[in-house]
Amino acid sequence: MGNLSLASAMLFEPRKAFLEIDAKPRWGFPLLVVILTTVAIALWYRSVVDLEWVTDRAIRSSSFTANFSEAQIEEAVKRSTSNPTLGMVTTALGTPIAVVIMGLISALYLLLAGKITGVKRSFGQWFSFTWWVSLPATLLSLLAAAFVLLTATTAQIDQADLKPLSLNALLFQKTFDQSGYTLLSNIDLIQMFSLYLSVVGVRTWSGRSWLFSSVFALLPYALVYGIWAFISLR
Repeated sequence: MGNLSLASAMLFEPRKAFLEIDAKPRWGFPLLVVILTTVAIALWYRSVVDLEWVTDRAIRSSSFTANFSEAQIEEAVKRSTSNPTLGMVTTALGTPIAVVIMGLISALYLLLAGKITGVKRSFGQWFSFTWWVSLPATLLSLLAAAFVLLTATTAQIDQADLKPLSLNALLFQKTFDQSGYTLLSNIDLIQMFSLYLSVVGVRTWSGRSWLFSSVFALLPYALVYGIWAFISLR
């Protein structure tokens, strides 16, 4: 099965796709697409957004700058936005590194969890698993972000706005200054589809129950978002 056929199967026949990945693990194509897509979204956003506005909001919402005066905030904004070209270069170079590190952490978790529970696969297989699972969600996120950026009538676009299918956008409608805004804006239907694929993949490879596969695949996310919710919704 070729890369494009495998990508299509991840959407419409995920079990078949995971059997193919299990037999012939490969990660170059999805890794490249995920990196290019993530960088493209980040650079496109920076090229159209009002950087001073979004930086000001970020500084005001940070616990590290809670005691800043207005003058200090203005100085921090000015300093952070004084060289847009440097910011673009930093984004272009730093984003791929961050993406790869997250993929490595995910694959290492899956490898360790597999050894503990008897789902024995190599690091290469889990590394391939990680990127193929991420591919559909990354491409769908690009389409959602592109829709937002192309239809925006202002340059004051919050990063959360790039996720129109988030729980906050669809259900809660919290504003920037309300607790839980960032958390709920970062949980969306596209991400949930990616998590569903992870569960299907683990079930296909392990032959175990849906409950086992769900706990195996979702435990890190449950811990991270549980802690995040405890902190942000207090």
